[in-house]
Amino acid sequence: MRRTVPFALALLSMTILSACNAPMHSVAPNSGVPMSLTIGDTPPSGVAVLFFEALITGASLQPSDSTKPAVSVLSSPVEIEFGHLQTDRAFLSLANVAPDTYASLKLTFGNAQPTIVNHSTAAIGSCASNAVCQLTPSFNPSSVTLSSAPFPLTVDAGSVFGIKLDFNVNTSIQNDLSINPAVTIAQVVHREDADEDKEMEDLDEVEGQVTAVGTNQFTLMNRRSEKSFTINVDSNTVFEDFGRAGCTANPQDFTCVKMGQILQVNLSENGTGTMLAKRVEFEEDASKQAIKGTITSVDSSTQFHMVVFREEPDVNGISEGAPVAVTFAPNATFQVGMAEMGEDGGFSFLNFSFASSADLMVGQDVQIRPSMVTSAGGVTTITTDLVRLWPSQITGKVGSINSTNGTFALTNLSPLFTGATPAVTTITVQTLPFMDFEDFPNQASLAVGDTVSVKGLLFNTTGTPTLVTRTIRHH
Repeated sequence: MRRTVPFALALLSMTILSACNAPMHSVAPNSGVPMSLTIGDTPPSGVAVLFFEALITGASLQPSDSTKPAVSVLSSPVEIEFGHLQTDRAFLSLANVAPDTYASLKLTFGNAQPTIVNHSTAAIGSCASNAVCQLTPSFNPSSVTLSSAPFPLTVDAGSVFGIKLDFNVNTSIQNDLSINPAVTIAQVVHREDADEDKEMEDLDEVEGQVTAVGTNQFTLMNRRSEKSFTINVDSNTVFEDFGRAGCTANPQDFTCVKMGQILQVNLSENGTGTMLAKRVEFEEDASKQAIKGTITSVDSSTQFHMVVFREEPDVNGISEGAPVAVTFAPNATFQVGMAEMGEDGGFSFLNFSFASSADLMVGQDVQIRPSMVTSAGGVTTITTDLVRLWPSQITGKVGSINSTNGTFALTNLSPLFTGATPAVTTITVQTLPFMDFEDFPNQASLAVGDTVSVKGLLFNTTGTPTLVTRTIRHH
């Protein structure tokens, strides 16, 4: 009889997976009840938080029997970037816990490193008006204990459990810019151990460098978490954009995956560590590097500024959360990430363009390939020969709905947009077939005044910008 239960802990939004210091594999059935933990965030409505990285140093379950010691469900500290968890998830841990009734969950936090853009009319702390600033606030208090529903939580043998958490950035940031962590339990998921094919978590944008290629599986090393993930593929796995790597397979398949490549994976996780890739997208060759950032200003036809939120692998002179200037090499090309195009061409019928610097705008997330990094006068400048439009995550209120053409107006935007020059006060959201609606069943439940987060490609269309989306999360 198994004496522990698999337990997964996750933050609602993106999923950076962490288990042991070794590659993730299935949890042995005789080692406990599997439980997972994931986490996400509620986007802020004040200053624009472009990057928010925090260290979670501990997570433990306290049994209802207070004479029993707390049970740790986090094997090592995990860094989470909350700024891009508005529609994604971040996977914190995968552990085994003893079958028992638990009264609470305690999270402990370490350092926080937010980057904000201040478009108010006054300084906020040390951040001047209309400036982009990196901050180093403290967590005060440094821990939070969750004991309301669904606690007490009974974890029974023969089961797999997962807890999804929500970290509210807006509520957590105090007037003095310290961080009072506001965390709630968004969902508890549960399945019987025998239902091992049942998905417990859908993880998007798991990114890293290929360190091993086996039979119908590969290992991906994530730079931020320093964790390795063993990811399986099957006949339903879709491979995209490997033509840029020189792969001639048609259709593209697992033979396109090579050592050292930088890939992004959308995968399914079953709560015990087994991961199956739904989609694998090529980002860069083994000899190249990829930097992603959010555009904060477009200065000219040859330069823009952005805040870096991801680099893979490490780039000398660049740190995540840092504001940088980006200039174009003479041969620079502009592309759209193939994952958003879909197998049938996706939104190509809409005739949107991303072909030159004229198509850039504030708020777009882009991926660049650095060819040179220089620093002078306190400004870091990256020269790139590639700019790829990447899905942005934007939060606002539904202003109006046009059910005929599948669009709605997104208003009450972040100060990143409303404080830009020229100001952007409305974005037209174009929905696509096969939408992923989170926290409500379908688009018909959208109502004017709803607060939603959308994820998709943001185009600098004439008049009002247009975001093309397949993912909407209701708040």
